[in-house]
Amino acid sequence: MIIAIDARPLLTTPRTGVGEFTFELLSHLFAAQASHKYILFTNALHESALLPFAEYEHVTWVHTRIPNKLFHVSISLFGLPQLDRYVAKRAGVKKIDVWFSPNLQFTALSAETKHILTIHDLSFQKYPSFFSRKGRMWHPAVHPKKQMVAAQMILVPSEHTKRDVIQSCHKDASLVRVLTPGLCSHMSQSDGNATFREIQKKYQLPDTYLLYLGTLEPRKNIDGMLDAYQHSAYLRTKIPFIFAGAPGYKGDSYIKQIAHTHGARYIGYIDEREKQALYTHARAFIYPSMYEGFGFPVLEALACGTPVVASNRTSLSDVGSVGAILVNPLNIYQLQKAMETLVTDDTQHALLSREGKTHAARYAWDTAASKFLNIIEHI
Repeated sequence: MIIAIDARPLLTTPRTGVGEFTFELLSHLFAAQASHKYILFTNALHESALLPFAEYEHVTWVHTRIPNKLFHVSISLFGLPQLDRYVAKRAGVKKIDVWFSPNLQFTALSAETKHILTIHDLSFQKYPSFFSRKGRMWHPAVHPKKQMVAAQMILVPSEHTKRDVIQSCHKDASLVRVLTPGLCSHMSQSDGNATFREIQKKYQLPDTYLLYLGTLEPRKNIDGMLDAYQHSAYLRTKIPFIFAGAPGYKGDSYIKQIAHTHGARYIGYIDEREKQALYTHARAFIYPSMYEGFGFPVLEALACGTPVVASNRTSLSDVGSVGAILVNPLNIYQLQKAMETLVTDDTQHALLSREGKTHAARYAWDTAASKFLNIIEHI
């Protein structure tokens, strides 16, 4: 089979949720087998010299340099170019059998190519206020419902997102498959104190702390975390609250709020090499998000043996069903008490730490890649 993959998520830096999903899935897929030919498509004015997967003979790239605004308008309004035919011509193959989209993108395909579309969540439909004006304009222009209806198969990361997708586009349940993401193996390995000492010095960190790691944006409930922390005299005086991650929509406002909250501190974006050590040395990971399609950070923290306070909403109630205290994200008192419990109760902390590591070990990228390959071959 000839499988084309929309690799545009790999061009976004720093690489976060969707980019990490795309990179890890493809890494394990390409390493597992070479019986199919894969063509990766990207579009950007400047071609990256660091495109991955060059070591695989069965993987090739087709890169175009069309200005994104022109490219997106043409696809959105006229359905051109038909990417499968365009990529096939550029790659010198007769036709594309399957087009895989790791995320919603401006995509137009001919009727002769089967489309596997990934929907990570429908937050843009359910909570449009969580997005900037640009984001609220971008999503309708991509025609998500039209793409979902037309796709031969939709992949989702959780049962919760599957229910949302079926409700949104009335897709037959058999055509919406849960592909549970995996966990990077280095997350469960001992980091060694050397790595932590490096970042401790770099960011002037204490020996232990509460941690939030993720994009600073409205749906992550940054306000709720700060309110719960500020309302607890015990937490404010006993343990710092460290916020890490790239600023998103309203990010500058959240950075100012953190700076004005006694005991809280923002340390900026954390790269992959530093994440595992940061998780491991946190007393607890705090993630009371309002809406998640999956919840990678929760799983990463659990794999590092760090108990979690998470939202009881959406998919987090599944990912955090073990090793976490689940709370109503709108209930500041519940959030505060859960944070205090993980700081003061050593017995509960140790139990959740053990259970969380066992739970996280079940999520493997090899398993996800094998399931994905089976879906492709039987679509």
